[in-house]
Amino acid sequence: MAVHRFTDKWLQSPSIIPSDGRAGFVDAVCPGLHLRVTVKGTRTFSVLVRPSGKARRITIGTYPRVTLSEARDTALETLRAADRGVLGTGSRSIVREDLTLRQLVDAYVAKHLKPNARSWKNIQGYFLGSKKRPSRMHHLLSRPISEIEKRQIVDLIDGVMAEGKPQAAVNLLRYIKMLFNWAADRDIVPANPFERIRPPARTQERDRILDDAEIAAVWYGSFQLMEPYGQMYRMFLLTGQRRSEVATMRWNEIDGQTWTIPRAKVKKDRAHAVPLTATALETLASLPRYGADAFVFTTSGGETASSNFAKVKREIDRLSCTSGWTIHDIRRTVRSKFAELRVPREVARKVMNHESDGKIDRIYNRHEYLAEKREALERWETRLLEITSPSP
Repeated sequence: MAVHRFTDKWLQSPSIIPSDGRAGFVDAVCPGLHLRVTVKGTRTFSVLVRPSGKARRITIGTYPRVTLSEARDTALETLRAADRGVLGTGSRSIVREDLTLRQLVDAYVAKHLKPNARSWKNIQGYFLGSKKRPSRMHHLLSRPISEIEKRQIVDLIDGVMAEGKPQAAVNLLRYIKMLFNWAADRDIVPANPFERIRPPARTQERDRILDDAEIAAVWYGSFQLMEPYGQMYRMFLLTGQRRSEVATMRWNEIDGQTWTIPRAKVKKDRAHAVPLTATALETLASLPRYGADAFVFTTSGGETASSNFAKVKREIDRLSCTSGWTIHDIRRTVRSKFAELRVPREVARKVMNHESDGKIDRIYNRHEYLAEKREALERWETRLLEITSPSP
């Protein structure tokens, strides 16, 4: 297998694509990091470990979804984990008997969630908690995974249900199952001991949208919120984009009248262009700029993105005298308004960055619909300003 110093320029070069079969390379900078390239140009990182003398390949992810820097970091973490006995091999486990739940979670986050899940921090929070909100699993984190019993997990889920939080209970159980399925796939545990625990509640698909009076109330209420949260809520209404995408907007993502959300921040495998209407540009212009790479919605001089969503949501509920809705319901409302305004379905999908109707469309229809998206958002802007204008 050829040894080569991996660089982004080299990884993107078509010269590494084989004419048939697949080609394999080893990184000269990070020995153990491998790259396989198929005839279709798929570039997959993996790491080769030898925990008990027998080679075992562990897939890291595909480039460029997984960056070269991330692949090298993951490869090093995996090699160190193999040395500590965190990995399994073949049909038998080589995990130390004292491997704790915290160590398992750390390995899961580093090797699977970070390279593959955009919401890895949210999932990690269910296990480890945060400074403001301790984890419900804190009493189990220091225990060896071999000693954690099904009854303890059932009691944990029942406790969350008793708090009146059925969705949180369903999510927690789902993430626990995901964690132990991952561990079972890698022979860290012989099987998932919690697989047969049933969800504690039925999840219901939300269908809440804001009516015109609520839209107007939220719009007016946003002007009474402290900066930058008022502008952030108006951008939710004006663009219909996801909360995380708006909240983490940076100034260098805006070029003239278009906001391009980087691929790393969206669910699909390519960047998403969002035309900005006149009102959206005015809203952004009312905010201070701390530099090209700075966050737009910030209370730290552009260094970090503003969050504190729960507290701000309670405040806008109070100011607007509305309740029972979420920020994501604004996105659903905008999508429904597109239908009301007779925006073509395909254009509406493109604005919301939803998947196309079928696989053929996803593969062959590469038209970006930028002009059509701008027309749709301007049509919605006109309607929004009519809804929020004072009554005669």
